[in-house]
Amino acid sequence: MTNHVDVIVLSRGASELSEVVRRGISAQQGVSLTLHRVIGSPSAGDTNRWATIARARNLGKRCGSAPWVLFVDDDVILDSGCVWELLEALRGRPSFAALAADYLGEMAAQPATWDYPWHVAMGATLFRRDRLVLVNFRWEPGKCECRCACDDLRRAGFGVGYLPEAKARHQQNGSSAAHSLDRPATQPFGAASAWHHLPGRVLTAFDEHHFLRFRRQFLGTLRAAGNREQVTAVAYGLYSSQRGALEMAPGVEVVGVTDNGVHPAIRRLRDFQSVLARWDPNTPVAYWDAGDIIFQASLAPLWELVRSNPGRLLAVREPTGYPQNLAIGEWTETINDRRARRRAFELFSTRPFLNSGFVAGTARVLLRFLRETDRILHSSALRGTSDWGDQSALNLYCHTHPEAWRELPDTWNYCLFGRSRSEFRIGPGWRIDRRDGTPVFVVHGNAKQLLHTELSFTV
Repeated sequence: MTNHVDVIVLSRGASELSEVVRRGISAQQGVSLTLHRVIGSPSAGDTNRWATIARARNLGKRCGSAPWVLFVDDDVILDSGCVWELLEALRGRPSFAALAADYLGEMAAQPATWDYPWHVAMGATLFRRDRLVLVNFRWEPGKCECRCACDDLRRAGFGVGYLPEAKARHQQNGSSAAHSLDRPATQPFGAASAWHHLPGRVLTAFDEHHFLRFRRQFLGTLRAAGNREQVTAVAYGLYSSQRGALEMAPGVEVVGVTDNGVHPAIRRLRDFQSVLARWDPNTPVAYWDAGDIIFQASLAPLWELVRSNPGRLLAVREPTGYPQNLAIGEWTETINDRRARRRAFELFSTRPFLNSGFVAGTARVLLRFLRETDRILHSSALRGTSDWGDQSALNLYCHTHPEAWRELPDTWNYCLFGRSRSEFRIGPGWRIDRRDGTPVFVVHGNAKQLLHTELSFTV
């Protein structure tokens, strides 16, 4: 395995590197480095500093041919083992595109996990070259080029984060290089992006049969994973004692509805609408099934994905599609209308078959989605289907409106049914991990895969 790394040093000007920065690079142990210098001087076409930095990083990523590429700003001092630590950790995490040293001390000021912080400063970041070629550094109003790169990589299904063992520090009163926290004077953080900081909210629906599983497993694991988001539960047919117990739980809003025998997976299409209509339209929202979910990590990266896709529904696919997934044939062949039956089968059998146990988006996007899927479910497009829930409606909506949704990595709703046991392992306390090292945020024990799980979490 090669330890050859191309080091791209970004500078504002052509003056000599400071001695302490140069010593930090030359002192790296266990790696072979080739140094490339890129000057990030403003050009006439740059509207602000972020545009200049993005252009310089795009130039730098084309330098050299080593399988590893390290971006270093010219005011960042690397500890002697920094690059080696990043290289070894990145080798052990095949799902990650990049890892960085926290030279600005960002992790001390925010509660996000090291692996999935909302922002990764690129002033001391090691990339896999084959993943770096997929990145086009850019900026958006209110978002620096580093933040945009993180969003783009995560949308593509790759991880990017900080590594605690990799040490580096920012040179105080130094040359003030192109590190990613520079804010262009033409685009300050202000009212235009204030909505960006609306907290995420969790939505779910269940009946009396799933009361205990919601309380102990869904809510218990959500809180145990460090998530403090407000949870709104649309609960059907609960006893007054059950509702009272939930209302006493911190951060839980209960919307009580009389049970009429219709499954919550159908009723929620309509009943969620009145809940969402009360919230700010830009609120990040996600809903999961209530009875078979285990949360294993922070939801903070999910809210960032919603904010990065403010006009799109976010969904994940089932582990298997047609013909392995028998539900596709069973649910479509029972549709009454012959033309609608043929159209649904064509879409479901040739596109990713999405799982309706989870969707996310802004409140505005979810409200639009719910109104349309409720209409679809009660129209000739699906009338007669043996699907007992809303999965066919979700798939028909997404595959007839491809511009309205985006697929997320399935680790946000990691379905166990239909998945080969060679893909994951079960640890103590029913901790589910993928064997390739990709972190699993939320486990979905669909088709009663978690029926016999006994968890000790309590509210």
